[in-house]
Amino acid sequence: MSEKNLPIKLVLQKATDTQPNKGRGDVKFFGDVTPALQEEMAEEFNNVLAYYEDVFQECDMIPAVGKITVRPEAIAKSHKPNDLCRCCHIIGSEDLNEIYIKVTKKTILDTIEFIKNPPSQRFRANMTAVLNVQPIFPQDKVTNELSEMSQQGKFDSIKTRIKIKVFDFNDEFDNSQIFEYVMRKLAALGLSENHEIITYGNQIKYIKVQVESFEDIKKIAEINGVKNVDFFQEYSLPTCEYTRENLKVLVDTVSDASDVSIGIIDGGISDDNPFLKPYIIDRKCYVGDAYRNPSHATFIASTILYGNMLNEIPASTSRKFRFVDIVAIPNGDSRFGPTDTISEEELMEIIVDAMEEYSASTKIWNLSLGIENKVCNGAMSDLGIFLDYVQDKYKVQIFVSSGNLNQPPFREWPPQGNMGDRDRIISPADSVRAITVGAIALKDSDNSIVKRDEPAPFSRRGPGANYIVKPDVVDYGGNITRSSDFTGIGIKGLDNSGNIIESVGTSYSTPRVVQKFATVYDTMVERDLLLAKAITIHSARMNFRDSLDRNPNNIKYYGFGMPSTNTQDILQCSSDEITLVFRQKIMQGTHLEMVDFPYPKSLIHDGKCFGEIGMTLAYDPILDACYGREYCRTNIDASFGMCYTSKAGMQEFRGCVPLETTWDEKYEKSRVENGFKWSPIKSYYRKISSKGIKAGENWKIRINLTPRNGLVVTAQEFVLIITIRDAQGHDIYSEVVNGLRERGYITNNLETRQQIRQRQ
Repeated sequence: MSEKNLPIKLVLQKATDTQPNKGRGDVKFFGDVTPALQEEMAEEFNNVLAYYEDVFQECDMIPAVGKITVRPEAIAKSHKPNDLCRCCHIIGSEDLNEIYIKVTKKTILDTIEFIKNPPSQRFRANMTAVLNVQPIFPQDKVTNELSEMSQQGKFDSIKTRIKIKVFDFNDEFDNSQIFEYVMRKLAALGLSENHEIITYGNQIKYIKVQVESFEDIKKIAEINGVKNVDFFQEYSLPTCEYTRENLKVLVDTVSDASDVSIGIIDGGISDDNPFLKPYIIDRKCYVGDAYRNPSHATFIASTILYGNMLNEIPASTSRKFRFVDIVAIPNGDSRFGPTDTISEEELMEIIVDAMEEYSASTKIWNLSLGIENKVCNGAMSDLGIFLDYVQDKYKVQIFVSSGNLNQPPFREWPPQGNMGDRDRIISPADSVRAITVGAIALKDSDNSIVKRDEPAPFSRRGPGANYIVKPDVVDYGGNITRSSDFTGIGIKGLDNSGNIIESVGTSYSTPRVVQKFATVYDTMVERDLLLAKAITIHSARMNFRDSLDRNPNNIKYYGFGMPSTNTQDILQCSSDEITLVFRQKIMQGTHLEMVDFPYPKSLIHDGKCFGEIGMTLAYDPILDACYGREYCRTNIDASFGMCYTSKAGMQEFRGCVPLETTWDEKYEKSRVENGFKWSPIKSYYRKISSKGIKAGENWKIRINLTPRNGLVVTAQEFVLIITIRDAQGHDIYSEVVNGLRERGYITNNLETRQQIRQRQ
């Protein structure tokens, strides 16, 4: 490959790229609408009516909630029973095959009449998609974690921090009615005296109460309108093991100063470390002096500034970023000193407080923490949802660790078959907006559990909630032996005094990716968080292909791979490759098409196309916590392929660069699980074999937008990055750039600070 000294090209959108979508097909029936089906469904709605009769008698203005379960083959949004729910409106969901509906006595009776005399073909089709209709039962509202605390005799430790969530009806009047109703019922139980209402934005709202026993939990769960009963988690710094290195610290004196600041929300950076103290530009402390333990945050900060040097990892640049030090999490290691915890709601308050003060100038934040008992194997976690809210409101990028397995058995590689969900990521690593980081081994030994570049034995895996790819990326976080020792195979950082120490964990792989992202962000002349995210992940996918190509299932452990340490490799091209960036918008009801893409002429010969193609698509979907596993409410897909004329004379388009993880089954659940259909980051790749693929009439890029059921979207921004490479070394860069110009496309260079300096 030739030297990388050519700029990435930004392709500007043309008005003619936007094309209207064609209409949909007919309604789909999943069975016959028989008198028996009508009678059974009417009876189920009558049972819901009977269940809530006391509520409706008390006040006919108070809504209740029913749950519709649909057939597995009817999960797709095009089959949602909207017409069946014309009276009992859809208000949310939890699992993919579940739908929550708002019910009152009148709407139930009206629906029963429609069931007896279906008003439309679509209504009849909707009836065949439904398995059953039920009320929301109390036992469905209490979380498994809360029940387990009671069963394990630990209930007294959490009874003062019970968390209640109320159903959101997406209607101001209904929400006001149900909230007042729930508060009246809590007062009747004697539980409202010391309550606290915690609200962030329009969708995050909790009632915090104190109870005496688990019997009180059961009574709360019986209240109409209560959606979920849980408890607020508590956090403290992890108990970390370190080994001291008998090495003198040699800090690089030649470095590139940066005005980019990075926020670290942790236990505080040590003032006794002379290599870090000059870079702390501000600090806010929420932890008492007696409970401060700066070891964890100091190692994190040293990894950002000196990690490559300390671990002898070649890097093209060494930026000296500045730190905003948020001392939020108290010591959890009794060997260091007195211990304490911080509650989940207190941590939320601190994060918002930090964002209010610093987010205008500090856009990158490191949060290396997790709740070990909050495994992400269902819908979104509360803290994950909260971090998404924070990133949306304050326009910041948060990095979180995937979490560690802290107790054996640790994971082998390839993984042993009996791990189950023990090694799944933990809250808040499921945050959709955050970049979640796992760990791989930098070194190995004869007795290490895994080898270099394999997933670390302690690093938690995906997928995330809603089946999206998590972790997003990985980086070096150390290795351990079968006797749980990491000496000589861990990752090196600095201690509170500036000495070199060694440790392991995803807490320390995370700041390595923070450093890479911050370098990309700092290098861009026009700083753009979504573009920096897309470029960083695209680098990971193109840089780390071998480990991911061996088995598609590896994406659960590696995410999209490890980003390059070489900024020039990430942000520039060589002549035998080209990277194009499409930073554009798509409107609902339309799709985007570049109908005559100038595929490199050097890669087309003898009627065949050749080359290596990688694509990364990134966007920030609309999010809605009311919809559980359907939390991501918009989907964007990209296709890159060729147009052919069929034997019938019809124009056909065939995508030639497949989504990295595909699916075989047609049902929506399979598409989400195996194709991560609604994932906000997607990767596509093809290395065309030496046989080539038949050349069509022209190459085309197509972008599609799909909103969830009933959602109206004005416009959705996205970033699509396409890299084309030629293993034979031809100058395909010039061919594509000239071809775009000939087709009337305006392209700009993705300008970097280095390019600006070179012109001066």
